[in-house]
Amino acid sequence: MHHLFGLVLGQKDLSRAGDLFSLDDAEIEGSLSEALEQIRRISSSSDYQTNDNDQAVVEICITRITTAIRETESIEKHGKALVALWESCLEHKLKPSGKDEDTPHAKIASDIMSCILQNYNRPPIMALAVPVAVRFLQRGNKELCRNMSSYLSLAAISNVDLLVDHTDAIVKSVLQGNSMLLRVLPSLYEKQPQSINSHLKELVALMSQLEQAEQHHLLRVFQVVARRKQPEVLKECIPFLISHLRDPHHNDIILNILIEISDYEPVALASSLPMLKEIGESFPSLIGQMAKIFGAVGHLDEIYDGVIITYYTGPSYLVDTASTKKYDPS
Repeated sequence: MHHLFGLVLGQKDLSRAGDLFSLDDAEIEGSLSEALEQIRRISSSSDYQTNDNDQAVVEICITRITTAIRETESIEKHGKALVALWESCLEHKLKPSGKDEDTPHAKIASDIMSCILQNYNRPPIMALAVPVAVRFLQRGNKELCRNMSSYLSLAAISNVDLLVDHTDAIVKSVLQGNSMLLRVLPSLYEKQPQSINSHLKELVALMSQLEQAEQHHLLRVFQVVARRKQPEVLKECIPFLISHLRDPHHNDIILNILIEISDYEPVALASSLPMLKEIGESFPSLIGQMAKIFGAVGHLDEIYDGVIITYYTGPSYLVDTASTKKYDPS
């Protein structure tokens, strides 16, 4: 270890810690992993959470180390030691005790998180980091969770396979309010549908609590499910989806989902025709798309007895009557 790092960390000498920034990055690069291990030992001591001097020394040293790693592009060399220090924070309290006040170990985790996860496009580093990152999602620190989710979303874009084994933890985090991770669910569904299928009803129930962009990410999940032709999985969710057809921001994607289902399993939509008819009367612009659904279900009078579709060329609307005749588009 560089003699100055040895002095500052060995004696926990706060008065000399600032001198580390006078050293060239290349001069200290070879000492960084060893320094990180020493920091891990200091931060794991029983009195660390109450020792202001030690916390200040650690904070300064971490800043110097992460700066040197970035400048020398040596993350592959020191990634293991960096992740080990990051993981050690999970053994300590991370949830703030006061308003917006991070615990000492939450500060460490936050300080080194970006240094690790900004390398989301480097699979060897992400292979080390992702299993640790998902554990932070359940530790009650909202700021850490929010930042972690942002980086995990980027990691999913580069290599979704890194997250597949953690699908259950990600879905659980979403259901607990971490809506930022909704954006990774469509990609994860392609790889691990079972872990998401069992929570679809809970997920669609989140719609009214989400921002517009988050709602779009959630609807993309249902679009993927529909394309995979699993109507039995979607059946309980169809009424929830239809109830959001009145939202002009999402009615197009929702109708596309319903039309997709009607192409291969129209009976799944049979009981929803009255609700669709009611919405169609209130929103005439949707009639054209809805007619495709009514047409598909209208051919199933042996299953949904009594459906007949009349499509007027004047004021467009749909009606149903008590008839056993099949829909004839001619």
